[in-house]
Amino acid sequence: MMNRLRLLTVVALILAVVTYQLKKDESLTVANGAGLVINPDWLQNLEQPLTPEEDRRPPDQTFLTFPEWFLVHSPAEQAEDFKRRTATQFPFTDHVSQIWGSYAVINEQIKEYFPHNAEYHMMIKVIGVSSTIEYWLRQAYELVIGRITDTVKPVTAEDQFNQQYMQDYVHFIHESPWYLFDFTAQLGKLWSDTPWWGGHMFRKLERRYVLTSELMVKAAYGYLIGLGTRELYGVAAPTTAVVVTGLSLDQLSAFQVNASFSTDKHLVYLPRYRPFRQAAMSLAKQGGVFAEIAGNDSAILLSVLTDRGWQMQDPLVQRVFTQPIPADDQRQRVALVTPVPHLHQLLLALNEQDIVLEHVYDF
Repeated sequence: MMNRLRLLTVVALILAVVTYQLKKDESLTVANGAGLVINPDWLQNLEQPLTPEEDRRPPDQTFLTFPEWFLVHSPAEQAEDFKRRTATQFPFTDHVSQIWGSYAVINEQIKEYFPHNAEYHMMIKVIGVSSTIEYWLRQAYELVIGRITDTVKPVTAEDQFNQQYMQDYVHFIHESPWYLFDFTAQLGKLWSDTPWWGGHMFRKLERRYVLTSELMVKAAYGYLIGLGTRELYGVAAPTTAVVVTGLSLDQLSAFQVNASFSTDKHLVYLPRYRPFRQAAMSLAKQGGVFAEIAGNDSAILLSVLTDRGWQMQDPLVQRVFTQPIPADDQRQRVALVTPVPHLHQLLLALNEQDIVLEHVYDF
């Protein structure tokens, strides 16, 4: 009898998620065309870059890092959405579709032009599969169990804790690997700082249970992933080497200049990950032009957040794909590419149009 009950529960969870997905008819990653949509000339790279060999990265990295960074963008969307409604309302499996949809489009752009990076593709598949399992389980749980206790708006201390925890997590992973986040400390906050009593007691107890489970699993999984990552890849470099022209040493006083090739051509080290976006924008606003980024002058990928229907009118900027923001029917993510030497003009154009620059994928 107990085995049958467990089987029926699993079947019910699967059917709930499948039914939820079948009700959707919107494509969640819209490629800009079939096959290669980027100008092939933009995929040709420098033969003799000025960037030192130890600071160079493969040109396909700007593309392959998108699926990895989507798992930063997804929690950011959750943190924003949880301000106005509970996690029970969030479309987790839409993000699963977007992870794999974006990876398919990205892979289509690079597969014929760059050597296959087996290790990085494997890493994407590992984090993609683990995220798929997590998001499908969360969606199934929220559809079957969470819906019973749901208050729609985050009125319990536990739902409010969930939003703050997710926001803290997003701030952390913008600059550091996710597995270094202290999930154990968050678990302590849940049990010590979150009031036990209040309205909607069933919701409070149910959320305390699900948040405890999530934090315990992520703490253990993050520890194991951290061990494996350090063993395989070592510690990631915290900077990106950039050859910038058009600026004097005085204008670069806020940055680490490693070498000068002329009075207005310098090798500069910019912070990596999210801070690269601000640093690159700062250089562009001063009149800097990017000659190389991590030894590359080929295509570089950016993503922006805009109102739906927005288009970029620039012959040196190509849209790769568009993703609607599942939790906001007025917004979209647009993935753009441009040659590295044109990056400064694209950054300035986005700033002038007041477009939200989500990320620059700096190899």
